[in-house]
Amino acid sequence: MTSSIPNLSSRYPKEAELRDGTPAVFLAFSDNDRDDMLEFTRGLDEEVLLFLREDITSAATVDAWLAEVTTGDTFTIVARVDDKIVGYSSLHTEPARWTRPARWTRHIGEIRINVDARYRGTGMGGLLAAEIRQVAPALGVTKLTAQMTVDQEGARVVFERLGFRYQATLEGWVIDREGNERDLVIMSCDV
Repeated sequence: MTSSIPNLSSRYPKEAELRDGTPAVFLAFSDNDRDDMLEFTRGLDEEVLLFLREDITSAATVDAWLAEVTTGDTFTIVARVDDKIVGYSSLHTEPARWTRPARWTRHIGEIRINVDARYRGTGMGGLLAAEIRQVAPALGVTKLTAQMTVDQEGARVVFERLGFRYQATLEGWVIDREGNERDLVIMSCDV
């Protein structure tokens, strides 16, 4: 998979325009973005951070994320407005899927998105999701999944607009940072 990454990186920088006309630039996440990503993640609302699988405010987690980008297990796009990261979208594939091609889920990628509160409702999340959907086939992904808690209505709407459909609700599968159980919704779409 790593051989596909330079081809994808050549797509960037890519200019985008938000609903209100604000210009944004999409870039492939790299080591140069590390500190800016930490600044972005540390500025996320506590409510958003409750539902993340990993503590992306941690430097060690961001370093591990960058390592996954290097190995090709993850492809991440950062969105910048006025040179500040205001969102990202990641495509996570199954580690070692290229060294063990018989894995039965090798064609599935999971999309994860986060957008700064000031840019929610501007179309940023949809643009980031659409961009990942476009690059997924280059990474051998033919089906995308998205996971969110039942109460993340905005995320479900964005994914439905992009053609994702409800697959399942798993009761009590998420335990937030405060120890509360939440139901997990799984959506998917073919690419």
